[in-house]
Amino acid sequence: MQCPSCGLYHPKGYEQCVSCGTHFASQVEQANTEPTQTTKENKTSSLKREILGKPKKMPTSIGIFIACLILLISAGVTIFFLTRPSENEHLYQVGQKQLANNQFAFAVKTFEKAYALKPNEPKMLLALARAYVGIDQIEKAWQCIVQAQQLGLGVAAEPALASDLANYYRLHNQYERAIQLLRPLADANIANKKAELADLDALFGDDSLTNGNTRQALKCWEEVQTLKEGSRYKEAESRLSTIYQKLANEALSNGDEEEALKCLNKLNILAPSAYSYEKTADIYQQQGKFDLAMDQLRKAIKLSESSSFLDKKLANMMAQKGKELIDAGESEEGFGYLQQAQSLDNKIKVPPAAVRNSKITIDPNTGLAHISANVWNPGPNEINYLTVRVELFDTARSNPVWSREQRIIDEFVPPLAPKETKPFEFTSGFSAKNDGSMEFRVYLDGAFYKAYPIGDKTRISKTNKSDDSTSEPKKIISEPIKNIRPQENLSPSLLDNNALDEQDHSRGLSPEEKTLRDLD
Repeated sequence: MQCPSCGLYHPKGYEQCVSCGTHFASQVEQANTEPTQTTKENKTSSLKREILGKPKKMPTSIGIFIACLILLISAGVTIFFLTRPSENEHLYQVGQKQLANNQFAFAVKTFEKAYALKPNEPKMLLALARAYVGIDQIEKAWQCIVQAQQLGLGVAAEPALASDLANYYRLHNQYERAIQLLRPLADANIANKKAELADLDALFGDDSLTNGNTRQALKCWEEVQTLKEGSRYKEAESRLSTIYQKLANEALSNGDEEEALKCLNKLNILAPSAYSYEKTADIYQQQGKFDLAMDQLRKAIKLSESSSFLDKKLANMMAQKGKELIDAGESEEGFGYLQQAQSLDNKIKVPPAAVRNSKITIDPNTGLAHISANVWNPGPNEINYLTVRVELFDTARSNPVWSREQRIIDEFVPPLAPKETKPFEFTSGFSAKNDGSMEFRVYLDGAFYKAYPIGDKTRISKTNKSDDSTSEPKKIISEPIKNIRPQENLSPSLLDNNALDEQDHSRGLSPEEKTLRDLD
């Protein structure tokens, strides 16, 4: 037996521990009593379980399932509240359904409420414009579209709206607004919109051309040509040719040569003709661009059925170019141009002499103009006789105001050898204007040689442009040199002042009569 206190084992029969003195009998009784109490407690617990029922353990899988279900429900509730449409969005969706059912009046009220909740919403403005179109309030619809575009949303977002509204404006002849609506759709490459825009441009272009608005017609038909679509695309070239011709004529009538050149050059590319090339050559000649002018005339000659007139015009231009070169000191090249001119028109004679190194000045005190130059003998023969006459000509009135003639070479002066020069100078007896409205005209042996402008021609051209804006169209005329004739019955040496010049010219005195008058 083991002592319950110290754990010492004893043989049977001992009643007390030899080590600690514990009595074994009391311990045995305690041991016998405790199981009885435990048994009683167990019986009581069992009875309670039978009455209340046994608790059962829940399986793990069912617990996981319930937890997941709770999480899903929570997430769904959260998403619902987060994604729930706002009041204005709800109204927008309601309004779209009303539009689909053609309930336009209801849609207007719905969209107006939605827009009041959230102003400056471009999507809402376009929807409201769609509703306004349905109840024929077109001006309000246009204002909504303009406001939406300012807010960054164009009509390309609503192609059906743009097409319907454009069709309305087309039927009411408001082409500009219709084009403004269709152009963004064409730029966005929406199907069939480029062709629709091109046809509308053609319609507006013809209407503008009929009403005299040539600039607007040009914009419309140029867009048709750029789009290259529509039922009237093939008419673009012929329409543009007519428009460019009209614009060129308008520019010429207003004295705007640069604008006329732009139109004529486009016309020459689109539909070249002898007439358009000739007009272009005239402008270049007026600007002193003889090389360009002659090039245009050569093209005109190729397209002309009868080129005799153009040949003569080209010859006169070559002669003028040659004289310009000679005057600038490029004598050989200038004389070559004169010879080419003679080969085109045998009526043009190469002058026995040429004028070069000309210089024109105006006395600031008296206003009298002065010209000095050199007579040059291109050769190959000597010049034994030569008379130079200088005329002060008023181009604004087309009337000479002063003239004087002088013998440069005669029997008393040694002949002028080939390639040699002889100077001459004249001072006018009449005050000259320095605005380009006057010029010196030089005649050699009675034949017109060349005109030398006094002052800046652009000043008089600008003055004419501003003063005569409503006058009839002015044609640019290149007058052949051969048609200009010297003034007859003027004494070579006795025109000493302006009074005598005017008097002699008015009386028509012969040289003999004037000589006798001076001797007296």
